[in-house]
Amino acid sequence: MIWLIALRNLLKNGRRSVITITSIGIGGLAMMLFGGFVTSIYFGVQTSMIQEQGQLQIYQKDYLKFGAADPDNYAIDNYQAVTDLLLRDPVLKKEISVITPQIYLAGIAGVVTTDNSKTFQGRGIEPEAVDKMRQWDGWHVQVSTPPTGLQQNNREGSVIGVGMARLLGLCKPLEIPNCQDPPSLKKIIADEGIDVSGLIDGEDKEQLNQQIDNEKSTQLNLLAASAEGAPNIVSVYVKKAQTQAQRALDNAFIMMHFELARELLYGDQPRATVLLVQLKDPNQAERVKQLIQRKLNDAGMNQEVFHFNEVDPSFDRIFAMFSFIFGVVSLFLGIVIIFTITNTINLTVMERVSEIGTIRAMGFRRSFIMRMFMSESALMGLFGTLTALILALIASTIINNMKLNWTPPSNATPIVINLMVLENPMLTLSIMAFLFSLSVLAAIWPTYKASRMNMISAIHHA
Repeated sequence: MIWLIALRNLLKNGRRSVITITSIGIGGLAMMLFGGFVTSIYFGVQTSMIQEQGQLQIYQKDYLKFGAADPDNYAIDNYQAVTDLLLRDPVLKKEISVITPQIYLAGIAGVVTTDNSKTFQGRGIEPEAVDKMRQWDGWHVQVSTPPTGLQQNNREGSVIGVGMARLLGLCKPLEIPNCQDPPSLKKIIADEGIDVSGLIDGEDKEQLNQQIDNEKSTQLNLLAASAEGAPNIVSVYVKKAQTQAQRALDNAFIMMHFELARELLYGDQPRATVLLVQLKDPNQAERVKQLIQRKLNDAGMNQEVFHFNEVDPSFDRIFAMFSFIFGVVSLFLGIVIIFTITNTINLTVMERVSEIGTIRAMGFRRSFIMRMFMSESALMGLFGTLTALILALIASTIINNMKLNWTPPSNATPIVINLMVLENPMLTLSIMAFLFSLSVLAAIWPTYKASRMNMISAIHHA
């Protein structure tokens, strides 16, 4: 009965009701779309970082505290023994998708043809394993990272940052768009060649083509201190340049084959800086971390296991920043919705003072007056919430089909914007509950004043 009366009153003041419901709907639309965007960031940025670093990382104990300055004492001495230990466990073998060693190193890179040199930060990787890691999409958010461009059976190849290429004068040889070599190069690289491939056939021609390709790439000489402190030099060919997320890293980045990095830093010793572990199911990361740590402790190995965001906190910071912005935006929208509903109920009460007096004269209690206006506010909140959900679904579908993309602060490559409204049902339901609660709470004070009106004065109200 009370709901029918409330619905009839809403229809009676149709224009005002529509404006209020639309205000709630637009406020809810903004919350749901922004909440979907934050959800997209949570899964998208996390996926891109897991593609690069795995969910778990195994270091020698205390490497994160002291290892960067003393790689010799904080390297994993026999990474293959650790890998074999973990993969022999049937439970871990079932959970692990990729486990691969990497070496972090630093030194000086020089280009003979340009007579330029610069300090570098290097990563030694197993190309086949890292390319497989970059295909991971455990949450099906369609985040793609391009392959490394290195080959498992070619240890002389390397990839450098675009900034590094510019500083070393390799923009032109590598044909990097929007990249300019320093104007003060001491040596100019010749880009002219003599095509003699037509004079030979068969395998010789293939070898010549390979040689020409290698010559087109530019050779880098890398100087680094070995684990014993002695200088060591290796040569690599730059295959291509890739932009890195931070300028400082982009200006110094070199990615090379793991075996070459190991030779440069540790000689023939089977050592590595870290073991990256990528899991099939991202929701099992904590459980697998505990299993790996227990396995290492039982075997007497002196290694520690970390989540990727414990090593690199940039993901937590990005997500916390967007969550904070979402909270502030939701708060402001909530205030606007409260004022809109309060104003609507106040106007309704002012127009129906005589009706309130008449109802009270008929013997209805004050609580009935409150319930009558609260029901109207609740219905507006319900219709506004449903309007917000429908608008959010339509808008998110349109925006998702546009395939827009953006580059998060932690990424070098852009990710597709995918507003995940229904994919996060807890957040969507929470927003709907928040809007409905605001609608009810905003009506408490005006309905309380309406119920406290003097009955005689209300009846004689003009």
